[in-house]
Order: sequence, then C-alpha cells, then structure tokens
Amino acid sequence: MIGARGRSLTRPAARARGPGTRPSPGGRPPRGLARLRRRPTLQEMWDAALPLAVAGSGAVWATLAARRAGERTGGFASRALLGGAAAFGLALVAYEAATFAGVDVRWERLGRGDAGAFLLAAAIGFIEEGAKLVGILLVVERGVRTRTVLAVAAGVAAGFASLETLTVLHGDQSGIAFARAALGPVAHALLAIPVALAVAPALRSRVPAAALALPLLASAALHGAGDLSLALSRIGYAGYALALATPALMLFARARRRAAAAPLPTWK
Repeated sequence: MIGARGRSLTRPAARARGPGTRPSPGGRPPRGLARLRRRPTLQEMWDAALPLAVAGSGAVWATLAARRAGERTGGFASRALLGGAAAFGLALVAYEAATFAGVDVRWERLGRGDAGAFLLAAAIGFIEEGAKLVGILLVVERGVRTRTVLAVAAGVAAGFASLETLTVLHGDQSGIAFARAALGPVAHALLAIPVALAVAPALRSRVPAAALALPLLASAALHGAGDLSLALSRIGYAGYALALATPALMLFARARRRAAAAPLPTWK
C-alpha cells in the first residue's frame, strides 16, 4: 500500500544479513539512525523561511496598526487579518472568472504598454482595491472612527499581501521575495488609504455606495498606475514610488489640517 509521499506503509521484508551484522530488534533501524532521519534537512528549513517571514510580517504590521489606533486587544488585529484573507479570496475568484472568460490576466501583458495594458492595469487595481474594501467593511461597524478604519485597512492589507506573496512567490528564496514579505503590507496599506479615509463618513451617510465610489476609483487608479510603472522599464520604480507617495501625502495633509484646527494650548 502506498502512503504519503510515495512511501510504503507496510513493513519491508528482512534483508539478507552478512556475517558480522547484528539484527536490530524488531527489524527496525538503529536508534541513532532513526533520530537522524527524523531531523529536517537544511533545504526543508530554508523552504519554510519565506512562509514564516510572511506570517510574521503580516502579524507585526497588523498589530502595530491596531496599537496605533488605541486597540490593545489581539482580536482586533486578528479580525483585520481575516478580513484580508477574505479580500484575497474574493480577488482570486475574480481573477479566475476573468481567465475563464478569456481575459489575459498576466503580468507580462502589462509590459506591452498599449491600450490593453492600461485597461488591464485599471482592472487589476479595481479588483484588488475593491476586494480590500469588502474586507474592511466585513470588519468595521457603523459609527466607526476614521482612525480605527485606517488600522483595519492596514490589517486587511497585511493579510492580503501575505497571501499574495505566498501565492506568487511560493518556493522563491531570493532577497526580493523576503523584501516583498516585509514591505508588501505597507504598499497595500498605502494604496488603500483613499478609500479607507472615506469609509467612516460613508457609513454615516444615506447612500454609502455612492460615497465610496470616487475614493475606490482613486485607490484603484493608484494601484493600476503602480503596477503599470513596474511593468514598464521606462518608468520603473520612480512611478511606483510616486503612486505610493501620493496616499502618504494625503494622510500627512489630513493630519496637518486636524492639527491646525485643534485649539492652541494655553499656559497658566
């Protein structure tokens, strides 16, 4: 009978023993040899390095965002990460549906730089940012503060980016793979800022979908522009950095406006 990894689960027949060999009790290998066989090889430990780095990075970024928002419980970060997992699953279903419909959804297609590449970049941005918005809405409740929504968005982005890295770079042990594992959650969180800033006001409005339409398009446009910049060698990392810097500047400008509107402290 053949079991896992093609190994036989039945006891092998006893081998012919030459002179001077001692049979092991029960036909088993010597104890020291069995212990060595149970030890994981260096290659097996190295293969587990990227998944461990991805899981650790996602958990750290989600926890830091939760603490920054004043949420001290581990359940907050866990719910945000689960929202990211749901968002990734939704995006994966959308990509599978597009492929089934005959749409060429491949990274190489973006490198052509033609009209089809621009449309594909816009579609990728809309699918992934729309999926992250769904993940955020699964976690937050009506009446939530914008500060809390931003923390949830960071956790959702961390869960999404972690699963994306494991799917796209599975088995890759290069420095780029580990850099993506460490910084992928940050990039996805930055791209989600325009729509995340609009979630709390939208949930207090009469028509939340209408209030979220333009911010979602803004996040999708930044996402598509960043992907297209990486695919086109003429633009490269400069365009990608600009796409990530734009939402960061939006967040900085919002913080400055809030600081300017706050009353000045008086000294008595």
